[in-house]
Amino acid sequence: MQRISFLMVGVTALLFVLPLFSLAGAAGVIDQAHENVSPSRFVTRDNNPSPEPYIGEWSNGRGETLVITGSTIKFGNDEAVNYRDVTRVTNGREFHLEITTDARLNYLTKFLHISFGDGNKTDEMKMTLFNSRKDMEDGENSQGEATWDRDK
Repeated sequence: MQRISFLMVGVTALLFVLPLFSLAGAAGVIDQAHENVSPSRFVTRDNNPSPEPYIGEWSNGRGETLVITGSTIKFGNDEAVNYRDVTRVTNGREFHLEITTDARLNYLTKFLHISFGDGNKTDEMKMTLFNSRKDMEDGENSQGEATWDRDK
């Protein structure tokens, strides 16, 4: 009798849990188990991730340029360096990037906080430079800050 009640409890639990998984799959929930997937990204109906707003070509009004692709950042004439988006939770206006290249960095630091102004404006971004992830997440001990205007 005890085995039958245990079995019935197990079957009942499965009947309630399994539909939840199928609903989540039908809704197009992103699998965020992979560390390189930014929680700020969403999948469109055709299953293509939308590009992050910081991707593009930028200038700062002092003749310096910044080019950010989906995997590299290039400052001026420096060699492009690899990065990854380590943003945990975002409002779509703030992002955390980590430079993953071991190369010597000229202007950039190991951790970058990127933010955009209010509204849907993504033609101007502020980049704050940090030496550690903890400093970046706490917003302390910044090593510099620059405002960049979108060129393309």
